[in-house]
Amino acid sequence: MLLLQRHSKQTPTNTRMKLRLKLVLLLVLIAITGFGFYLYQRYSLEKRYSFTPEKKHKNNVLRVGIIGDSWATGITIDTIIRDEFLRRGIKTEVISFGQPEAKTKQIYDNLYANPDQPYSSYEILHHNLDYCIILAGTSDAEGEMGAKFYAYYCSLIISDLARNSIEPVFVTMPAFGFKEETDSLDLLKKVRNEVSSLLIDNGSTRSLDEYRKQAGEMLKDTHLKDSSIVVPFNLVCDDYEKHKILYRNTGHLSTVGKQKMGRLIVEYILEKEKAGQKQSSDSNIVEAAQLKKNKRA
Repeated sequence: MLLLQRHSKQTPTNTRMKLRLKLVLLLVLIAITGFGFYLYQRYSLEKRYSFTPEKKHKNNVLRVGIIGDSWATGITIDTIIRDEFLRRGIKTEVISFGQPEAKTKQIYDNLYANPDQPYSSYEILHHNLDYCIILAGTSDAEGEMGAKFYAYYCSLIISDLARNSIEPVFVTMPAFGFKEETDSLDLLKKVRNEVSSLLIDNGSTRSLDEYRKQAGEMLKDTHLKDSSIVVPFNLVCDDYEKHKILYRNTGHLSTVGKQKMGRLIVEYILEKEKAGQKQSSDSNIVEAAQLKKNKRA
């Protein structure tokens, strides 16, 4: 009888312990599921958006777009690009869409975001642009997204612009204070990056050269290099430590740095313009010669 009483007294306690254990396990499961979903959303390689390219018409002025992370925000870079063209007697219309700390995945998504959404760059694909400058990569490297991740989304951005008859102007991975930026991450972000690197193979995260190499291989393998203007950032700065005058902090160019980059970008675009004009002129000469030959026949 006494044993039965003791057993009956212990039952509620055991029940409460079991309930607590189940609750803890449920919370752990929810946390793991939530973290897994977060990693998927952050690091997954999503499919290309489907779209129908718009018909193009010849512009009266050269139209240039700029997309990217914080390097494309503000009015400085678009003003510099516009002024650089104007110094050469060329009038342009420049539009710019940047999102601070945006990875290449977000930059790609922004192209298809509704115009009323924050950071939407929808207008890029619907403004009859001639060229679109891509300034991206520092946020991918700082966030340790991986070289494969970076190259994959760069390929989507470049190819979708090209399919819309917009010449992509791809500025390669910039030099910046990569070590300082990654070292300054808080403990939780460092743990997140370490865990994700173990679970997800999105390529090397340790070197800017790895990001550049992966992007270079992507451009070659997909033949996107043939339909793009590739601007090597090392012509702006090949060593962050030696040229800090070009930077206002570890992750952003100073006005002097932006001006140097802007001049280089404009020079590359004008080289392409001249090549296109020469090709058009050569085609006209060939057509005229063929027409004259046919008349003689």
